Amino acid sequence: MKPFQKLFLFFLLIIPMTGLAEIKEIPFTLDDRDRIIRTEQKVEALDAKIDSKVDGLRSEMNARFDQLFNFLWAIIGIFTTMMVSVFGFAFWDRKLSLAPVKRENIKTLNALRDFAEHQPKLREILKNAGLL
Repeated sequence: MKPFQKLFLFFLLIIPMTGLAEIKEIPFTLDDRDRIIRTEQKVEALDAKIDSKVDGLRSEMNARFDQLFNFLWAIIGIFTTMMVSVFGFAFWDRKLSLAPVKRENIKTLNALRDFAEHQPKLREILKNAGLL
């Protein structure tokens, strides 16, 4: 029974307070409405200002990216030119350095062919090697 009494006492004290809370009304005046309108106008002006700043920054960023891409294309062109030059020089140098060796080989082969006319065993060896 005692818990029932405590609960009843609790509700008895709380019920009048809830009635007072509902009675208190928050006044909303024309000044409050005007203040809200001014705040909205300031927020809209700030939004427009931020949008213009963001657009400016975006255009600057696009310009920087364009510069970066142009620079990268220049680097790729330089690297490609260097690689083609190095390979071209290597092939040219190899061909140039092997030309005297080929001439020496041809002279040696001609000398062996001339000598093989008098030596039948050498002629047979050159014939088997496919040099005659």
